[in-house]
Amino acid sequence: MVDDASTDDTAEEAADAGALVLNLPPPNRGKGHALRRGFEYALAEGFRAVVTLDADGQHPPGLIPQFIEKLDGADLVYGDRLGDLSGMPAARVFSNRVTTGLVRFLAGAGIRDSQCGMRAIRRWVLEAAATRADRFAAESEQLVRAARAGARLAPVAIPTVYLKNSASKMHVVLDTLRFVGVWFRLLGELW
Repeated sequence: MVDDASTDDTAEEAADAGALVLNLPPPNRGKGHALRRGFEYALAEGFRAVVTLDADGQHPPGLIPQFIEKLDGADLVYGDRLGDLSGMPAARVFSNRVTTGLVRFLAGAGIRDSQCGMRAIRRWVLEAAATRADRFAAESEQLVRAARAGARLAPVAIPTVYLKNSASKMHVVLDTLRFVGVWFRLLGELW
């Protein structure tokens, strides 16, 4: 687990449960930064693949075996929550549809949900699709870079879970604007 200077007890609870916890020093630099540090650790340790999921309860850990199994025919497996949108707030539905459409355009691939943080990723994709974005846009950037590098992408349907007591760190307007900035940077790099 990567703890990006969180202020709750998640890191301690994970360590108490036996998880290896990578503690990043303050200040919190965002999800993309935390993912990069975790990927760097996995690469340095020689891992062949990684599985990512958010610690806010949105991604059921019981689905991890499906993601690993799907790696038999794919290089990057991502969660697809868009089969049932009943549990997703309207602003998130709008943001996800807009950003996924833009990611699909840049990636040249039929990506269904570019915003889901539950993924299984092969080592070569981590090496070939390194991202620069520090916040939530990093996951979209990773999909674009992976598809452009020739990675086979595959979705796994997962439920849409937004817990009432779990405060997401995503700010719909601000993070969508950050995403647009990353999108234009990628557009400039790719064309």
